[in-house]
Amino acid sequence: MLMPITYSEKSQFIKNYSHIAVELASNLKDFDNSVLLFKVLAHALRNNESIVREFDEGIFENPFAFQKGFEALLRHALSVATDSPETDIAAAVERVEEYSTGQLAKFFGVSVMTIHNWLDQGRFVGIKKAGSNKHNKIPDDTEFIMTSGKRILVREVVAMWHKQEAETSHKEESDLAYYTRQIAYYEDKYGDVFERTLGAKEELTAEEETDAQIWQHLLGRQQLEFGDKKK
Repeated sequence: MLMPITYSEKSQFIKNYSHIAVELASNLKDFDNSVLLFKVLAHALRNNESIVREFDEGIFENPFAFQKGFEALLRHALSVATDSPETDIAAAVERVEEYSTGQLAKFFGVSVMTIHNWLDQGRFVGIKKAGSNKHNKIPDDTEFIMTSGKRILVREVVAMWHKQEAETSHKEESDLAYYTRQIAYYEDKYGDVFERTLGAKEELTAEEETDAQIWQHLLGRQQLEFGDKKK
C-alpha cells in the first residue's frame, strides 16, 4: 500500500515547492540530469496537456523559465498525487501568510526573545534563524512544536489569538487579572511558585530559562499593579 500524503506534508510541499524547483533546475551536479528529469516528469504526469504544450527546448536555455517550468510540474504532480484540483493548490500557495518574529510574539503571548529562542531550538519546523541584519518571516503553514511534543500550525495559533481578542473586546480584563492568570499557568506547569521551582534551580534547560524570564517579568508586573491598586 502506498504511503499516504498527509495534510501536514502537503502543506510543507506547498511551502517549499519553489525551493525544490530551484534545486532541481540549478543545483543538481549534472545539468543534463536536470533536463532529463524535467522531460520525464513532463511526459509521465497525467492530465498535463495544458502545461506541457507551453514548453519547448528553449526553456533549458533560460534559467528562470526552467525554474518556473519545474514549479508548474511540481504543483501539477502534487494535484495528481493528492487528487486535489490544481486551482486549489494554486490558491493554497497564494493564501500562505508570513509573520515577523514581533507579530509571532504577539500571537503566542511571549517576548520576541522567546520567539528567537524557539527558532534556535528548532520548534518552528523547517525554519532556520536568519543571520545578522536579516529578519525571519515565518509562513502561517509552519508547524510549531509545543512543550508537550504536539504540533500545531502557526495559522491555528493566529486564529486562536483573533478569537480571544474578539472575546476580550466584549469583556475587558484588567492588567492585574491578566498577569495573575499568566503566573498561574507557570505555577501549574511547574507545580509550585517561582521561588521553589525555577528560581531555586542552579542549572536550567533552554526552555526553563525562557520560562523563567517570562515568569519573572510577570511577577514584576503583578507587583507593580498591586502597588498601583494600594495608592
